[in-house]
Amino acid sequence: MKQFLLPLACMGLLASAATVQAAAVTAKPSTVSAFLEAYGLPVTQGTDDSGDPMLDSRINGTHFSVYFYGCRGNTNCRTIQFSTGYDLDQPMSATMINEWNRNNRFGRAYLDDEGDPFLEMDINLDGDGVNEKNFDVSLDLWKAITRDFEHFIDW
Repeated sequence: MKQFLLPLACMGLLASAATVQAAAVTAKPSTVSAFLEAYGLPVTQGTDDSGDPMLDSRINGTHFSVYFYGCRGNTNCRTIQFSTGYDLDQPMSATMINEWNRNNRFGRAYLDDEGDPFLEMDINLDGDGVNEKNFDVSLDLWKAITRDFEHFIDW
């Protein structure tokens, strides 16, 4: 009787793994788009200047783009990046951006040549991707980062 329990237990693990794998977020525009929409965000699909996939969305009322990286032939991408920029009336100083980067582990910021800040966050989805819960946590983090950054820059 015991010899049949182990194969049955393994079959259960395989079924669980298949369920988790089916719900994985991978670096495919359709998959990322579906999960953004399930999170309640609007999504528009397009391409960037290199022809790689790109998504546009809004969180906290702020427009952001999802860029796809590590793509082969503009498909089969490995990672994504959330990115948003802010057009300020007055240029922001490098000292202020450095302060943000020094005090915040997630959400890297930089200035463009006009002194306007940009905020980015990378997500590795290579291999089997991440499960839905992990992707939701990343979206929660992005939401918090954009909110905190907008407070930081008095947006």
